[in-house]
Amino acid sequence: MGFTSRWWLGRRVGVSLALLGSVTGFAQEVPTEALEEEPEVHSQVASFAITKLHDSPAVVTAVTAEEIRASGARDLMDVLLLVPGFFFGVDVSGTVGPGFRGLWGQEGKVLLIIDGKEMNEQLYSTMQLGHEFPVELIERIEVVRGPGSVIYGGNAELAVINVITRGIQGSTDVLAVGTWGQLSHGNGRRSLTLSGRKVFEGVPGLSAFASASLGQGQRSDAVFDDFFGGSASMNGASRLDPTVVQAGVGYRDLQLSLLYQRQDTTSVVSVDEVLPAPAETDFESFHAELSDRFRPTDRIEIIPRLNLTLGESYRDSDPDSDFFYDKRYRRLRGRALARWAAFDFLQLTGGVDLAFDQGELRGPAGIGQQEPFNGDQESVSYRNVAGFVEAYSDNPIATVVAGARFEDHSFFGSSFVPRLVLLKSFGPVSGKALFSRAFRAPGIENISLGDDVRPERTTVFELEGTVRLGEGQTVSANVFDVGVTDPIIYSYDADTGSEAYRNLGRLGSRGVELDYRVRGTWGRAQVGYSFYRPAGRNDVEDYLVPGEPGAFTGLPTHKATLTGTAKVLPWLSVSPTAVLVGQRFAVGAPDDEGVSEVQTLSPRLLLNLFVRAEDVGTKGLEIGAGVYNLMGSDFRVAQPYNGGHAPLPVFAREFLVRLTYLFEPAYDDE
Repeated sequence: MGFTSRWWLGRRVGVSLALLGSVTGFAQEVPTEALEEEPEVHSQVASFAITKLHDSPAVVTAVTAEEIRASGARDLMDVLLLVPGFFFGVDVSGTVGPGFRGLWGQEGKVLLIIDGKEMNEQLYSTMQLGHEFPVELIERIEVVRGPGSVIYGGNAELAVINVITRGIQGSTDVLAVGTWGQLSHGNGRRSLTLSGRKVFEGVPGLSAFASASLGQGQRSDAVFDDFFGGSASMNGASRLDPTVVQAGVGYRDLQLSLLYQRQDTTSVVSVDEVLPAPAETDFESFHAELSDRFRPTDRIEIIPRLNLTLGESYRDSDPDSDFFYDKRYRRLRGRALARWAAFDFLQLTGGVDLAFDQGELRGPAGIGQQEPFNGDQESVSYRNVAGFVEAYSDNPIATVVAGARFEDHSFFGSSFVPRLVLLKSFGPVSGKALFSRAFRAPGIENISLGDDVRPERTTVFELEGTVRLGEGQTVSANVFDVGVTDPIIYSYDADTGSEAYRNLGRLGSRGVELDYRVRGTWGRAQVGYSFYRPAGRNDVEDYLVPGEPGAFTGLPTHKATLTGTAKVLPWLSVSPTAVLVGQRFAVGAPDDEGVSEVQTLSPRLLLNLFVRAEDVGTKGLEIGAGVYNLMGSDFRVAQPYNGGHAPLPVFAREFLVRLTYLFEPAYDDE
């Protein structure tokens, strides 16, 4: 199939807007049958070209709305736990972030996108996981298990998590979801979500949507033990209270969308020791995007986008608090992309990306954790300009994808990253060979606290093979080699209360990931396995485990997953989930003699069970009930660097009930 036909095929199956959220930020409805058969699923998360998922020029894991709802997933952590290569670590203020392929990915190494909006906060470039976004609004998640800097820039060094929500889906409906969870000794996750979409039949091309979600929850009801003999119960002291509001309107290809997100949290630990009283930390952001597309000819498409982001992260606005921190960031970003289907076998894409970042104090400096930018400034501003190109050639010999990105930042200078991918299919067998360079760009506070800090550089080699064993069965295997030069290292001096960033040494990991999927009239099942080992030169002590050269701090070398859904009756399904995590190590901060305590975390098995009944009593009413961590396993995540933070309890046993009602006007079915 030539490029012109593949390009417009995306519109015929209804995915040319926010299924391709990485480019436009909106989605149109994907037919159910397209989601059931992988060859009809199209994506643009890993390329500027629209491709079938198995032809995507990256190692990609896709999770559909049906899979999310059937499994009973409560948040992004539940979903990512089942994706090969991903695990989690704890960081300051009790926050939890992603690790990938053995490497800590919290600060600017893993990019989270929701409907085209980059969600990593701009001060430290982190994301916060745990009861963070209502999964009932998610239509699809696509995870690029590999670098994405050529397309997305300096926050996509190791992986990209692309979330596509209900948004403007080309239909009219109303969704209401209520969730009630209970931990063994305290309140679990509780939320109410309302969402509505409207297509104005009298004005062809006009549609709108809005949603709001309010929630309460807590990380765990277990006891946290620090490395210094202190302990504290997290029950009632590990609050995770999210607020999410979305809205948007579209007229043909002109789209405006808004997203507001706030997460209010408390934690019994800030940096390393148990606190006398739980500390409050808030995260808040607002995102707006305006996009359009123009087609001067049937072979040329131009997509301009304008984004505004405002936010505050790690905020403690109490001036009497030892952890007072109140800074605001702002990003104004304009992008333009042009695609040209030069020939039936060749598509060329190019574009520019211009961003202006600003950070400012919102409270006095010199108290708590609040310090001026760069030592003496109340505000800072930076400019970043980038250009990118990609050639996608689909020919009888092999599909070839070649691209590159050049960025120039007003503070730390230029970065250049190329990418080359070869894809080939032989009947039921397909293979990919990938070479990518990527980078992590320092955030506003990385620059402010750094000593001439500059981007870290990453080189990745990947090979993936997929075999379709028969109808409904696929098995995939990939091997990878990741090397990081001059990683940006965070350090904290507990004696002086100061933190700093610096480039230091090299890191690398090497391993294999396996994925087997089967589906039929009875349901579906998936088995996954991940393995990594430190590889090449690893000389950054912050990530090394004393006496254990075969693992990095905090992240398991082995992870196995099993999940599935069995249809007991046409309207009733049962979904078990099992995750086996291998041995991990937590490392305390060095004492006065330079010796660190090493705590071994034994392998842990996490078992969940979710039962779902559809169309209960009336069409559109769904009841789900689940129990999470059935065995009551003492499941904890460690800090993936030697910062002195002891393992934090997560995934506590929880009993949860979810009621969902989807109302669709009868005329939509005509």
